[in-house]
Amino acid sequence: MKKNIFDKISDSYERFHLQDTQIRKGSNTVVISSKLKLTLGWSIFILCCVLAYVVVGLPTAKPKEVSVEDKENVLQQEVDIEEEHDTMVPYEKDADEELNTFINSYLTAITNCDNLALQDMVTDPSEYNDAEGLKKKAEFITEYSNITVYTKVGLDEGSYVAFVVTNLTIAGVNSSPYDIITLYIVNGARGYLINNGALSEDAKSYIEKIKGDKDIQKIYRSVEKKNNELKEKDSSLREFYEIISRRNVKTDSAADLLTTEEAEPSQEENGEENPDNGGQEQGDSAPAEGGQENGGTAPAENGQD
Repeated sequence: MKKNIFDKISDSYERFHLQDTQIRKGSNTVVISSKLKLTLGWSIFILCCVLAYVVVGLPTAKPKEVSVEDKENVLQQEVDIEEEHDTMVPYEKDADEELNTFINSYLTAITNCDNLALQDMVTDPSEYNDAEGLKKKAEFITEYSNITVYTKVGLDEGSYVAFVVTNLTIAGVNSSPYDIITLYIVNGARGYLINNGALSEDAKSYIEKIKGDKDIQKIYRSVEKKNNELKEKDSSLREFYEIISRRNVKTDSAADLLTTEEAEPSQEENGEENPDNGGQEQGDSAPAEGGQENGGTAPAENGQD
């Protein structure tokens, strides 16, 4: 009786899976048992499933959810923002590829003095009505590289607090010190935007509190340690720090420190109060020497833990 195609497939399956396989090599014969074939087959199948999950599943994983109640609890907690404390809102490292791309483009636009591009990336475009301030920064900070983004959920719906660790290329400095820039990012109809305007008191309090979280402070300490090691080896970097230590202005980042005027009598010394400049980029001083202004320490091997 002539076998149909299904019978042939069944016979082939039985021969391959349920019977031993003999492989002749010259005068020798190698026998592969059916059990071994089944074990190897299932092992390969399971391995492929694991690889598929890693490659396909992980990138689509959503960040940890932080409820409105959790955020309100952060505001209500009494913590000393000058001191490290238990982590209240955990960070995610490079969790959003689109956000990373946005931040990379933002920093590139700064070094390229592209004020038009920057106007589309911030909530208050008037800060970049011209490129003169950017040109002053670009005379010193010529590149941001090796960018790592640590994000914590922001106080407002769809917002993030981003702690951006990056290497700086500084004109006249041989090594590339680390800097930590803190940004408050909102996500709306126009996509990601950096909130460079005035923040609410609650938002500012929230940022200052989570900046003291243990996981972020670990990054600051690591960054500071790495920068100290660079300073020991690089006299040009030590000279750079000496220059910025003479500045008398609180700023967001190393680039801003380099564009301020030399120290002048402060407003307090002249009998005036120092005005609050509101929210803007919630950054930290210089390439992380001495750490964050609020009790932190600040650059690590690539600023990462």
